Amino acid sequence: MARLGEARWVFEDIPGEKIKDLAKQLGLPYLLVVVLWKRGLRDEISIKRFLNPSEEILHDPFLLPDMESAVTRLLAARDRNEKILVHGDYDTDGISGTALLIRGLARLGFNAGFYLPHRIRDGYGLSIKSIEEAKRINASLILTVDCGVTAIEESRILKEEGFELVITDHHVPLESLPEAAAVVDPKRKDSRYPFQELSGVGVAYKLLAALSSQVKNCDYDVNDDLDLVALGTIADVVPLKEENRFFAKFGLERLSESDKPGVSSLLEIAKMKGKAATSSNVAFGIAPRLNASGRMADGLMALRLLLTDEETEAKKLVTELDKHNNLRKQTEDAMLEDARVLTESIMAEPSTKVIICKSPEWHEGILGIVAARLVDEFYRPVILFTEKDGVLKGSARSIPGFHIFEALYSARDTISNFGGHEAAAGLVLQQTRFKAFNESINAYASSIPEEVFIQKLNLDAEIELSDIDDEIRNGINKLSPFGIGNPEPCFMTRGLEIVGNPRVFGKNHLAFTVRKSGATFPVMAFRKADLILTLEPGKKGALDIAYEIAEDNYWGKNTVKLIAKDIHLNIHSEE
Repeated sequence: MARLGEARWVFEDIPGEKIKDLAKQLGLPYLLVVVLWKRGLRDEISIKRFLNPSEEILHDPFLLPDMESAVTRLLAARDRNEKILVHGDYDTDGISGTALLIRGLARLGFNAGFYLPHRIRDGYGLSIKSIEEAKRINASLILTVDCGVTAIEESRILKEEGFELVITDHHVPLESLPEAAAVVDPKRKDSRYPFQELSGVGVAYKLLAALSSQVKNCDYDVNDDLDLVALGTIADVVPLKEENRFFAKFGLERLSESDKPGVSSLLEIAKMKGKAATSSNVAFGIAPRLNASGRMADGLMALRLLLTDEETEAKKLVTELDKHNNLRKQTEDAMLEDARVLTESIMAEPSTKVIICKSPEWHEGILGIVAARLVDEFYRPVILFTEKDGVLKGSARSIPGFHIFEALYSARDTISNFGGHEAAAGLVLQQTRFKAFNESINAYASSIPEEVFIQKLNLDAEIELSDIDDEIRNGINKLSPFGIGNPEPCFMTRGLEIVGNPRVFGKNHLAFTVRKSGATFPVMAFRKADLILTLEPGKKGALDIAYEIAEDNYWGKNTVKLIAKDIHLNIHSEE
């Protein structure tokens, strides 16, 4: 969350009697049905589908635009033994999508190689380097994953050079589409696909599902590689609902038992071996290590890890990735402090709507992470740039209700190249256009309702500490995996007393214990260590807390703790 007390706590009105009837009809706890209701699940069928996802929720892949053309062209390449270059991206979504396609195409009898651009040398997406690599391996067809839908000029050059192009992507297209044999993207304006929010690896999954349905005597099941699909789906922060919920839920189950040496080694180094995988430990334990390859060095290292069948090679590669991740953390901390100083200065102006900063000292591969951290702290869209030889390369992250791709599109006359979606984007512009870009983005922001820039914390229910029992915890577990579109339930309890002395742990985190009416729970408040002097032990009704309920398993014993999302101090509480 952003700064303490600045978030507006929001309760949505609910029809209590209707929810009670629905809970009775389903045989579920009332509080669980309240949470489901607030997620838009308000009838028996939708709730059962959500709680018990199956392959039945997967849509026909041929509903995706150009899927039939993509399959036809790829099958022709297979019949002619044409070499295909699978062109991915250097983040976890692009890396896992590339690994998925390489593994799946090999099982289906295709002749395919792979290429990932280098973030700093080559930049995002298709480029001249893509052509050079296709020529090097004698490929006649380039198949993209997680990129390509905005590559208008690059596709024209590829065509002139005699290459054919099949694009699979999930980013927002521009007004026109690239020249290609097929452009498979659920976000195309003419798309009739029922679910737009697939990740890049999700679109790759749909392509393999379509291909395998057309190959005779096929023994390949793309669900065998759901561990890879879960990695990219969770890491790319797409809404974990509908098809993405299927990918995440069953992919996490397969991840825990993966027979891929690379995945197994990742679980081991992240201390997840033998434990049930969750979306949280994938997002914070595995994805950062895979991303570190593309951020600090070369994404090919992470791709080779997901493709190797050799345990020795896997252990060597994952050790290198871990080193890069540690370097990434150090670089991120230094950049964050620097960017925070600039942001504090910008935020001194009350009318600030978008935080836009630049520095030639910043590492290009870390811009997106630091931008996301600043969004969390200041609750404003953030665009950060690094500068070299008069060119600014940037990364943008946004808040709900502020569509960052549309904001960039409004400033397109000032930008050399850009791509992305509602919550995140990348861009390039000339240093000489920075002022015009800044003015254009802020002009767009001035048209956005003020309400968008007020942080809201949506609460599922107000409960008492004594309500937290096995029934509530088991109900919450049924809702997992959690993420965007399906956040962990957030509850609120008023009038809590602090027991014992709060303590700081880690770099900036706070731990304390709360009590009310005989019920006591430990609380963890991340990045809120500055509160330690304001929390008074023994003061009844001292604070209200909005929190998530979490469980730890330590030496075989389950413990329950509260993860504070926001805290309100009650000044006039009893002594």
